[in-house]
Amino acid sequence: MNVTVFGIGYVGLVQAAVLSDAGHHVICVDVDETRVENLKKGIIPIYEPGLKPIVEDNYKLGRLEFTTDAKVGVEHGYIQFIAVGTPPDEDGSADLKYVLAVAETIASHMND
Repeated sequence: MNVTVFGIGYVGLVQAAVLSDAGHHVICVDVDETRVENLKKGIIPIYEPGLKPIVEDNYKLGRLEFTTDAKVGVEHGYIQFIAVGTPPDEDGSADLKYVLAVAETIASHMND
C-alpha cells in the first residue's frame, strides 16, 4: 500500500520505517530540507535502537523515500499520516497549529 507520513521526527520516522519494513511504499514529507537530505544520506536525526538499519535497508529497496514536496506526498499516499509536533499551548493543551496546517496542505492537493 502507498502511505505518506508528514513529519519525520520521533513519531513519524519510526512509523514510516516500520511500515516500509512491513512492505509498504512510504514517502515521508518534512519542511526541513536538511533533515530530508541527511536521511537520504543515511544520517538519522534521532536515536531509536534498531532504527538505522531499518531506514537504510528500506531506503535502498525503494520502499522508503524522503521529500519536502507535499504535493508528491499527497498524490502518492492512499493513507496520509500526520506526525508533526504538538507543543503545549499557553494553557497547557496541545497546540494543533502544525497539525491543522498539514491538514490544509493535504486538502489543497487532494484529487479524490
